[in-house]
Amino acid sequence: MRVLALPAEARALILDFDGTLYSNPGYAAFQEEVLVGRLARELGEEAAATRARLARMRAEREAAGLGKTSLGRLFAELGVSIQTSALWREQLIEPGRWLGPDGRLDEALARLEARYALALVTNNPRSVGAKGLEALGVARRFRALVGLDDTMESKPAPEPFLLAARLLGVPAISCVSVGDRLEVDLAPALGLGMGAILVEGVEDLYGLPGFLEAGPAPSSPREARRGGGMRP
Repeated sequence: MRVLALPAEARALILDFDGTLYSNPGYAAFQEEVLVGRLARELGEEAAATRARLARMRAEREAAGLGKTSLGRLFAELGVSIQTSALWREQLIEPGRWLGPDGRLDEALARLEARYALALVTNNPRSVGAKGLEALGVARRFRALVGLDDTMESKPAPEPFLLAARLLGVPAISCVSVGDRLEVDLAPALGLGMGAILVEGVEDLYGLPGFLEAGPAPSSPREARRGGGMRP
């Protein structure tokens, strides 16, 4: 866990879902696999060819210094609209088949809830995000949920973060984004003046209440900008 920036008076936490509220590499891999398979059918090619195509697109972005982006945005570059992408996700992804109640996470979120308003921002549709929270047994901890179909923009676009802040009734500069992907979950939040905390999975979430209560010192602005020494 690493703090990139913290507001002087943080009032809200905006949390990512996949890779942040649970640690299940199999589920994360399944989501990409099933969506790539659906895209392959749409393009009329084998799944292996579609995976190779997406790998080239990601490599080209990296070579151009554009950083990482969401799968939904890559799909859009191939002609699949965000609306269609959201529909596919609703049809193909069922969190309850992969996730179950997590008492330690619920305890951690209860402690956080006592100090901060909590929102979930996910690149899956709202219904998939809601099912995920229900599967983990933590839905009651969140005052707001922003899904892909709420803004028709996926992170790293700023719109989902701004909507979450608005739904919570908290200024963006008093919010902190918590996620496992620097370019997708944290860089856009920093660009909006929000705080940002990089985590590596739910194990970090278990310790986040104590970490924040201890008053961690944020990284220097230069270090936060370059993301040095942190897992993207």
